[in-house]
Amino acid sequence: MTSARSAPDSIRLLIGMIVVLLCIAGTIATREDVLGDPDIWWHLKTGAWILQHKAVPTTDTFSYTFAGQPWIAKEWLSQVIYYLAFAAGGWNGVAALVAIVVGVAAGLLYRSQSESLRPSMAASVVLVCMLLTSSAITARPHLLTLPLLVIWIAGLFKASQKGSAPNFLLLVVILAWANLHAAFTMGFVIAFFAFLDFLETWRLTRKPALLAWLGFLALCPLVTLIHPYSYQAMMATLSVFRSNEGALPIGEWQPFDAQQQTVHAGVLLLLLFAALTSGFRLGLARALLIVVLTYLFMTHVRYAFFLYPVLVLLVAPVVARQFPKLSAVHWRSQPLDSAEQRMSAAFAPAAAVMSAVTVAMIGLQAWILPTAPPQMVAVTGAIDYVKSHGITGNVLNHYNFGGPLVFNDIPTFVDGRTDQLFIGSFGKEMQDGREDAAIFAQTLAKYDIRWTILPPDDPRLKLLQAMPGWKQVFADKFAVVYQREAQTTQ
Repeated sequence: MTSARSAPDSIRLLIGMIVVLLCIAGTIATREDVLGDPDIWWHLKTGAWILQHKAVPTTDTFSYTFAGQPWIAKEWLSQVIYYLAFAAGGWNGVAALVAIVVGVAAGLLYRSQSESLRPSMAASVVLVCMLLTSSAITARPHLLTLPLLVIWIAGLFKASQKGSAPNFLLLVVILAWANLHAAFTMGFVIAFFAFLDFLETWRLTRKPALLAWLGFLALCPLVTLIHPYSYQAMMATLSVFRSNEGALPIGEWQPFDAQQQTVHAGVLLLLLFAALTSGFRLGLARALLIVVLTYLFMTHVRYAFFLYPVLVLLVAPVVARQFPKLSAVHWRSQPLDSAEQRMSAAFAPAAAVMSAVTVAMIGLQAWILPTAPPQMVAVTGAIDYVKSHGITGNVLNHYNFGGPLVFNDIPTFVDGRTDQLFIGSFGKEMQDGREDAAIFAQTLAKYDIRWTILPPDDPRLKLLQAMPGWKQVFADKFAVVYQREAQTTQ
């Protein structure tokens, strides 16, 4: 039996294992959604290209519209990692990797929360946070940075709260982040606000720590230059904060819509109500960072990935100080209730069982469970038809089909690399041509389009149907293929 002295630690760990288990199970249960983003296909192809050539690309080789134009795979490390997972286990391997990353991130988030809040409350906060960020839990480079984001925020604000210098080992975190995903510059923003939090709390009373903070902030951008593209990666990440990425109707770039995203709206309003009625006070630096991230979320819903982890990590220590009965310190000072006593007594067998179940679930995902991207994105039937019937020439494809086409070595009209390509006038032309027959016809002629692959509800199909010289050659419930009649395979 676990001793009374170690019982709180046992309970805390056991609840943390439950949180990790639930998050991994939820990720596996929604594995089709996890693989539902079309960008993973071209990320895999890029990872394969890097390993094959033992170099990183500097020009576009995946599209015909921008072939030879400058393009950098600034998220090269994520692309290699995803491809290695795919090479080892196919789509099962990719989904298993995502489940592991989510579990690690949830565990790290719970560990930080449970240092401030009682374990049951910490677990609840983490599960709600992971649920609210679930729309961002997809097999893409940004997800691999989620554990790093938690470590970065927790480490920096813990140091600012204590009035100490930041741990310079955190520079390894920002270095890894820079090579994994484009949004590493957001780490600079978070570090700056952590420094402001330090100044707000300690003023100029701790000069050695102050100098260390200044040195740390200076080293952050310098460390991220350790990258195959050096400063180019940092410059390219500025596009992450752009307010108008072309004119393409990409879901994650759309502003927050309270009518459509009622859960997010409800949670944000509930938090606002709680803050206004409870007397809760957050420091200026922390409050300002949350306001900035809330604004970014209102501008682009993809920033939920940053907003909710930052929110819970910054608020939890303050809640514990202002409402002591919710704190981990108060919980440890109280006698265990009957449920906690049972958890403590059963810690060893319960921990062993949950560890075994977690490993088994990951194993099932990696090798047994049927796993594949949804056909509405993969469009396997249409691509197989095109390849088997020798359809060639320039294609006009839907944005969501770009990744699968790249993966199948078919040069694209457009794909998901819209941080550097397919923007500006190209994006506007593509968008305007969706319902304007004249603009659409000009696009077909301008790019010498020989065939198209579009979803059944795409308005351009009606335009094609009315155009002479075009014939539908394939259709299922996921994609429709048209071909210029002169090129139709007999």
